[in-house]
Amino acid sequence: MKNYFEVKKNIVLTGNSRIFNNWAEHSSITADDFIVALEWVCDDPLDANGMLTREIALAPDGIVKLRRINDHHTGMTSFYKFEGDNGGENGKLGTIWGGEMFDDGFMRKISLSAKDRV
Repeated sequence: MKNYFEVKKNIVLTGNSRIFNNWAEHSSITADDFIVALEWVCDDPLDANGMLTREIALAPDGIVKLRRINDHHTGMTSFYKFEGDNGGENGKLGTIWGGEMFDDGFMRKISLSAKDRV
């Protein structure tokens, strides 16, 4: 996925990213914030079955880095927020992510993987 990062970064820098432009409209993020998170998500190592393990999500005050846990027996996917991925203390257990509360009072689950278009 790393090879897609430079292409996606260029799309953001030229102002042609529909996703970044929309996210910036509904959050306090900057292009630099988005590009840093985009690089992290594009560095996704994938799991043993080639499935994605990372996503980034929109929050009113920034971007949240999420770990994607794929249960290969049930086909279910869960998202976890780890403090160490988001500027906090490493080594703490992650918490399940159920979305972010926005100023309009609604909880939203808005996320992007390395395979999504920007």
